[in-house]
Amino acid sequence: MTADASRARAGSRLLLALALFLCPRTAAAQADLRILPAYFTGEFGTGVRTDMVYVPGIFVGASPRQELRLTLPYLSIRTSAPVTFAGGEIIRRGTGGTTTATGPGDVVVQDEYFFVQGERRRPWISGIARLKLPTADDTKGLGTGKADYGTGVSIIQPIGQRGNFIGAVEYVVRGEPAGADFRNTLWVTAGLQSRLSDLSSVNLVYEKRQSVIAGRPDIEDLGLGLDRHLSPAVTFRSALYLGVSDTAEDYGFSLGLSFRGSPPRP
Repeated sequence: MTADASRARAGSRLLLALALFLCPRTAAAQADLRILPAYFTGEFGTGVRTDMVYVPGIFVGASPRQELRLTLPYLSIRTSAPVTFAGGEIIRRGTGGTTTATGPGDVVVQDEYFFVQGERRRPWISGIARLKLPTADDTKGLGTGKADYGTGVSIIQPIGQRGNFIGAVEYVVRGEPAGADFRNTLWVTAGLQSRLSDLSSVNLVYEKRQSVIAGRPDIEDLGLGLDRHLSPAVTFRSALYLGVSDTAEDYGFSLGLSFRGSPPRP
């Protein structure tokens, strides 16, 4: 059996196990499928131009207190020298000419539990657990070949009748590939949401992530999103991204759809 066939077989078994794990817990919950293709370009602090297309299929099962999320991505990375996609960070991994790598990315499972349910003035507060599974081909640079896991807390604080402040802090334990010297990282997210109408909302989010390489500048970017309900079952989602640090993208954008979206929270 070839390495690719073995990887595909292992991936199939993994996805089946995840499906069996998630379905009983979300059977009574509202289901949501999101297809959100995104494009990013820049040097990402590597000194070489990189263009990446990231196409995630996101399955969400939500109840009033819990949200389970399973992300199955597909990647295409074109770069003028070999790089590795390390869970939100582009890292240079040697010398060489122009390369293009495509294939499945790392599967991410996230469980978020709201232990404080908000009201008009009271915030929503949740705990987050996340696991990244090494399903991507690390020989192509589509992943590190190692699992990551982390935990964090999130808050949604209502502001007035139509706005929310959102914030989150997560600590990620990084799996370390052979020959690498990765460190565990801290992620911080802060932003504002505003409902323009019953059908549309916008959000502005700042994200800061420590690099897995000590001494390398943090990855910082801004995202401006617009969501619009096209029908009770379909929502159009879009976003523009602007890198704030040299290690982030120059710019990026995403356009996609959410099917059978759960009612907005809060």
